[in-house]
Amino acid sequence: MKFTPLKFQGTLAAAGVALMPYVFLKINIFKSEEDIALSSLSLLADSPVEYATALLLIAIMGLFIVIHFSFTILFLKELFLWLLKTNDCHKIIQNPLANAAIFSPLISLPMTMVVFFGPVSFFVPQLTTNMQGLMGPAFIIFSFFWIILLALELKVAQVLATDFVDYGKLNFGWLLDVLAFGAVSLFGSSIVSFADSNLISSSAALMTTITLLVGIVVFAIKVTILVSQQIKAKVMPGINLLPAFFLVIPPMCLLGYSFFKLLGYADKTYTVNTATISFLVLVFSYLTAISWLIFSVVLLREYLQKQFLASDFSPAQWGMV
Repeated sequence: MKFTPLKFQGTLAAAGVALMPYVFLKINIFKSEEDIALSSLSLLADSPVEYATALLLIAIMGLFIVIHFSFTILFLKELFLWLLKTNDCHKIIQNPLANAAIFSPLISLPMTMVVFFGPVSFFVPQLTTNMQGLMGPAFIIFSFFWIILLALELKVAQVLATDFVDYGKLNFGWLLDVLAFGAVSLFGSSIVSFADSNLISSSAALMTTITLLVGIVVFAIKVTILVSQQIKAKVMPGINLLPAFFLVIPPMCLLGYSFFKLLGYADKTYTVNTATISFLVLVFSYLTAISWLIFSVVLLREYLQKQFLASDFSPAQWGMV
């Protein structure tokens, strides 16, 4: 299959599936706010149900960690060759209807770092032990993603402003850049939360604030345009684009949770009481995401019941994961 940046939607989905068991284990099985490790499994020996559940979740988590990193390495190799040997990247960026696809690697790769410091550290507790020593390299990687993300967004915005676009042809896949802002913000806010170095945490906090503000503004503008155009069209998009409706959900969650973590840093560092606004931000983002999920399922119920399994694969289907 010819390389396309949209391949990274698959690695992103694998990262999400790796993170879900980790979060479930941490909150519902081990009931811990601290880092958890495989060695903690022995604590569940007296509870056969929880022990069996933990084993199943650990197996799923381990499998999807391997899948995520294996395909990430493979697709990174293909990405570098694609950038060096073809002019396709320039062509995609110059196409206002398709250039959001170029952000796919910038969605997946920050999540790779989140998986590294989360699920991978469950199996390799030395990562947790040496966490502070890794904050410097993590910040450098974050800075690289941050610069590339803003540069790409400025470029596609310039193309959008100078080239005529038939907004009626746009679909919810246009939100991939917003999803990239959410993923980079989550990575940055994680550094802010973990780093003991004031220089690293404060720098990451400032940079994350910028990505959050830009991401939220772009998200609001794009969703408004997409919803209004969909209402005007009075017909549903093609079957290969229908799952893209679900792409509203992940940026809402990622931006909201990153904002929540940033407020926690402000509370801890500047002794500003952010408990109320943090609660409102988290509830609003997840309530909105759940509402859109229900709306999308109802809207696409015929597709989900009759066409999803029978239709050919399309990259938009990763949005459902």
